[in-house]
Amino acid sequence: MVLAGSETAAVGDTATGEIRVLVVEDDMDMRGNIRDGLSLLGFSVMTAADGLEGARLAVENEFEVVVSDIRLPGLSGTDLSRKINGGPRPPKVILITAYPGVETVQEASLSGAVHFLSKPLSIRVLAQAVHLAAMERKVGHAMLRRPGG
Repeated sequence: MVLAGSETAAVGDTATGEIRVLVVEDDMDMRGNIRDGLSLLGFSVMTAADGLEGARLAVENEFEVVVSDIRLPGLSGTDLSRKINGGPRPPKVILITAYPGVETVQEASLSGAVHFLSKPLSIRVLAQAVHLAAMERKVGHAMLRRPGG
């Protein structure tokens, strides 16, 4: 299925327990590999090819987790993270890069990202990070809804 120029695989309903993930990656092969790998592991995945499209999709849809490359055309992954973290129910953000370094890790952390992974990626490691981030989001929202929380 194709939605507004985005590659989509089994975008589902969060009530069914599916974890909805937005993957923002400009490299078409990497984007497809991440989408396919996460989809095979049961995640509901939508993709974007650049930061601006990712920001638009993040506003128009509810995702538990956004996985984004840091170096993107239009809007960097760290800027995307800052932008979507200002919403009422922001997704957790995992940033990925082929250029890890102390400054990059610090920038990712300051942008609100909860995890930072280096390329090349292991789909299993990424899936574990996505699952953990989704659980962190769920627990955080449950705490906010709790009386006195």
